[in-house]
Amino acid sequence: MKNKSLVILLFMLGLLSCGKRVTQDEIIREAVQLKIDQWQLSERNSCKARAMAKAEAYVDSFLLANSLNTKLDTIPKPPKPMKPEKPFFKEKPDSLQVDELMKKEQ
Repeated sequence: MKNKSLVILLFMLGLLSCGKRVTQDEIIREAVQLKIDQWQLSERNSCKARAMAKAEAYVDSFLLANSLNTKLDTIPKPPKPMKPEKPFFKEKPDSLQVDELMKKEQ
């Protein structure tokens, strides 16, 4: 605490000894300029953060879209199995005799 008060005292003595008078308008201008600089810095930082968030989202979606096209599985899919041959069936003789529906007139 003593160091802080000593620095302030030396600063005040330095201001008084230089002989230059500082007006209230100059102090106000410097305070306003300081506030403007702080505001610009905070706006620049928030704009940069928003731009980085958008860029990260774009890059993430781009990488995800590219990774879907490439397959990570190194084992190829096995081919479809062949269909078996159709079995041979013996045909039975037709034992059913069909009568004529309409008999011919004799």
